[in-house]
Amino acid sequence: MENILNLSRQPKTLDLERTDDGTLRLVITLKKLGQVSAMEYFLDGDDARKLAEALGR
Repeated sequence: MENILNLSRQPKTLDLERTDDGTLRLVITLKKLGQVSAMEYFLDGDDARKLAEALGR
């Protein structure tokens, strides 16, 4: 996987990666009170465009 973006503001981390098949993978991780919670989203082309538009505003 190719790491495109990594934002870290403890206790949160956001990673955006491109998988081997070209799909974008968004992972949000929270580390708090000794526990680690991670949410993983796979974005198709339409999702990626919508996210890019929302962040570009």
